[in-house]
Amino acid sequence: LHLVPSGIAHDHAMNVIGNGTLVNPVKLLDEIEHISSKDIEVSERNLKVSSYAHLILPHHISEDEIREAGERQQGSTKSGIAQVSSDKSLRTGARAEIINHDPDGLLALIYAGLRSQREIRASLGLPEINECEVAEEYVAAAMKIGSYITDTVLFMNQELANGKRVLAEGAQAFLLDIDHGMYPYTTSSSTTAGGVCTGLGVAPTYIVNITGIAKGVQSHVGGGPFVTEIHDQDTLQRLHGDMSTVDAEKGTTTGRVRRLGYLDIPQIKRAQMINGGSGAQDMALSKLDWVQRFGDDIPVCVAYDLNGETKTIAPGASYELEQARPIYELLPAWCEDIQGVRDFKDLPYNAQQYVTFVEEQTGVPISMIGVGPNRDQVIVR
Repeated sequence: LHLVPSGIAHDHAMNVIGNGTLVNPVKLLDEIEHISSKDIEVSERNLKVSSYAHLILPHHISEDEIREAGERQQGSTKSGIAQVSSDKSLRTGARAEIINHDPDGLLALIYAGLRSQREIRASLGLPEINECEVAEEYVAAAMKIGSYITDTVLFMNQELANGKRVLAEGAQAFLLDIDHGMYPYTTSSSTTAGGVCTGLGVAPTYIVNITGIAKGVQSHVGGGPFVTEIHDQDTLQRLHGDMSTVDAEKGTTTGRVRRLGYLDIPQIKRAQMINGGSGAQDMALSKLDWVQRFGDDIPVCVAYDLNGETKTIAPGASYELEQARPIYELLPAWCEDIQGVRDFKDLPYNAQQYVTFVEEQTGVPISMIGVGPNRDQVIVR
C-alpha cells in the first residue's frame, strides 16, 4: 500500500485519505485496481479522498526527475513530493476538488507545466514527453476517482462527535519530519503526531493515545546521518537475509535496499519527547524476530559521544548527528524461533530482558511486540 490506508483489509473500516496527503490519481487508481484484484472491496462505501488533498501532477514528477539528473539531486523517490509541496506553499498547486469542478483547467495546468520543462529535459538528456497525451491520460484517470472525493474534514469531525474511533496512520518516520527531522534529509510534510491535526483537520483534544513505533533493527533508505549504521558487510548480509520475503528491508516505492543499524535509544527519546511528551503513552516494538540475527551479543545505543560530551537525547541538527558517535551496551542474544510466540512470558528469557531493557531506557511501556511479518505475529501485552 502507498496511498490507501491499511484499514482497507478490514471490512468494517472506513478509510480516509486526508487533506494533508499528496495524491497522484494515476497511482491511486492503479492501487485500487491492485487491491480489488485480491478480492478486497474498494468503493465509495469504504474509501474517501479529501477534496483538499493536493494533487501530484505530471510536471511535478518531471521536475523531480530534472533535479535528480542535475547537481541538486537528493536521492528522492522521483514521485514529485517536494515539488507539489513547493507549489502548495506558493499557493499555485491544485487540490483534488479541481477534478470534479474544473477538469479542463486541470488539463491546461498540466500541459503548461510540462511544456515549460521541454528545453531543460532535452538539455539533460531526459526522455521527451508528449505533453498532450500525458495530460489527457492523467485527467482521464483523475475523473475515475472523482466519486471518492468529498469533504473528509466534515466527515471525520461528524464521526468523532458521534463517538467513533479513529486510527490515524502516518506514512513515514519521525526523522523525516520537515520541522523536527534530520533536515535537509527529510520529506516535505509533518510526520509527527502534530501532523494528525493539520493532516486530517481534527482538533488536538480528540487525540487520546499516541503509540510510538520502533524497529528492533533500525533502517533508512536514502542519504543523511545514521549514527548507529552498520557497515560490516557480513553483519548486513546476515540481517537482510532473504531479500524476496515480505518483510525485506527495501524501499516500498523505489525498491532500494535500506541501510540498517542498531537500536538507537537517544533517537527514540527525542521522538517520544516531540510526539508524546511526558503524558501517558506506549510503544510498539517491531522486528524482534530479526534482533537475534545480530549474533551472540546485541548492541543497543544508549547515548552519544558528541565531541567529548555524553548525550542521552539525540540532537536535532543533522550536522551534529554526523559528528555523534554511538555508545553501546551489549545484551545477550537468544537462539529460539519466536515467530510462533503470542504471550510475553513464553518468549526466551533473554528476549524478555531485551524488551525490559528498552522499556527501562525509554521510560515507556512496550504494549505490542512484532515477532514476524504476518498480521497475527504480534504479542499484545
